Amino acid sequence: MMPSPGRLLTALLLTGLLLCGGWARAEQHWSSTSPQINLRHIFQGEINRHGKPTGFHSRPGGRDPEGAYVLHGESPPNRVGVYTARVAVRDGRGGPWREKFSSFFPDQFDREQVVAAILHAWQHRDSGKEQPWRGPSGHGFDIQGYLSPQGGIQTAFPVYRKDRSP
Repeated sequence: MMPSPGRLLTALLLTGLLLCGGWARAEQHWSSTSPQINLRHIFQGEINRHGKPTGFHSRPGGRDPEGAYVLHGESPPNRVGVYTARVAVRDGRGGPWREKFSSFFPDQFDREQVVAAILHAWQHRDSGKEQPWRGPSGHGFDIQGYLSPQGGIQTAFPVYRKDRSP
C-alpha cells in the first residue's frame, strides 16, 4: 500500500532536514568536545540577557544562518580568509534585528574545521592570562575567546590582521 501524498511529502521533508542537519544543528547549543563550545553563539549569534547581540563568527560556505546575516563587510578577507563585517542578529523568538561588529572564520571552513581550530587554539593558548585566552588556530591566524562560568568556551573568534603591503 502506498502512503498518501501528504505523508510522503512530510517524510521527504523530515528526511531532508535530518540529512542537511537543519534540526540537529539548530538544537545543538553546546558541542560534545572537551571543553564544550557554545556552537549557537559561534554559528548563529545570540541576544544576551541585556538585549545585546553577541557572537556569529562563522558562515560555512559563505551562507548566513537563520536568525543572522551580514549587512556589509568592514574589511575584506585577508590572505588566510579571516574578515570582519557588520552583522544583524535576532533571537529565536523573532525579536527585532540588532546590529554588531564581528570577525569571521574563513568561509571555506566547515563547522568541523571551525571547532577543530578553536580546540587547537585552546590547547595551545598563551599561559598567564585566563580571560580572554588566545592561541594559534593552526591555520595562520590567532583565535581569542572567553570561558563561561561553567568552564566551557562561551565565545571564540578569529583575530583579524590586515595583510601587509609588499
